Amino acid sequence: MENKYKISVVIPVYNSSAFINKCMNSLYKQDFKKPFEIIIIDDASTDNTLEMIKKWNLLNISFFSLALNSGPSAARNIGIKHAKGEYIYFLDADDAIQINTFSKLYKAAKKENYDMVFADAKKIEEKKDQSTNTFFFNKSTIFYKKNILHELKKRFYDPLFYGGLIGCVGRLIKRSILIKNKVFFNEKLRITEDETFSWAILAYVKKAKYIKEKLYSYYINPNVKTAVAVGFRYRLSISKYKLISTVVKKTFKKFNLKKKEINKLGDQALVYMIISSLISLSRSIILGKFNLKKGTQIRKNFIKKIVNDRSVIKSIKNYTVSINENYLIPKAITERDAKILELACVNRAKEILQLRRST
Repeated sequence: MENKYKISVVIPVYNSSAFINKCMNSLYKQDFKKPFEIIIIDDASTDNTLEMIKKWNLLNISFFSLALNSGPSAARNIGIKHAKGEYIYFLDADDAIQINTFSKLYKAAKKENYDMVFADAKKIEEKKDQSTNTFFFNKSTIFYKKNILHELKKRFYDPLFYGGLIGCVGRLIKRSILIKNKVFFNEKLRITEDETFSWAILAYVKKAKYIKEKLYSYYINPNVKTAVAVGFRYRLSISKYKLISTVVKKTFKKFNLKKKEINKLGDQALVYMIISSLISLSRSIILGKFNLKKGTQIRKNFIKKIVNDRSVIKSIKNYTVSINENYLIPKAITERDAKILELACVNRAKEILQLRRST
């Protein structure tokens, strides 16, 4: 039986009243002629987000609610379970899409029966696209299994990683792949849950298509607490990063790599993601997404766990430092020097903010 809906748009919302009209307007204006559904999952909002959404009177929209704030993973999983579309498209409540997003992506997906189709994104801060001349790839590209493996193997060797094949929002994903292989978001994760989900999907994707157009608009709101910033408020546990490393290793196992290489890549992923989170946390503190005192204490506690964790100290010996990386960060982890590690992360966060705004 043919799917009634061609696309299921899954949108988790949590106190999104400041942005939701922009998001809804971009859905309202879609030029896509085929039926699509919108699934809104309210993650225990305390503002009037849902009332604002309902005023749009959009067709084929359904609402689900979580009794307690549970994070984007739990919300998106509800969306996956209730989706009826041929493809699923994840959209964040504070973002928006171009008028031709669904028509472009769906047409490409159906042309060669792709498992996943994605395009580029604008990164907008203060109404300006910070990534005007930046694209994931030089041209529209088809990815087969060997190309997917190549991209995955590069992932944890570039500290300036700029999305691409790996990601969650802004892409059409065949719903059948998720359901058949029971791929869902890990609800234990409050940070990097989107990328971990992406790794799980890519273990099963046989063919993907990249379109070199900016069809998604990601809004950077410096004074607003993002899901990532909120995630850092929860207990930062090394065990969560080990979960991510495990998913990475399982995915590489699907590509039939040798055990030694898989373990090397797993160690690289573990250390890389920990360093990345430390820098992201430092960036959130600088941008005022945390109370300075509280944010600094969260970082100190996390660093203490890092330098005293045996798995991290073991994995750092197998870690390859990138030429674009601040070498002091892995060096400080190796030497278990908490003070140097904190200072190096703060400096790196400032460098990245400067680089982002000057690009």
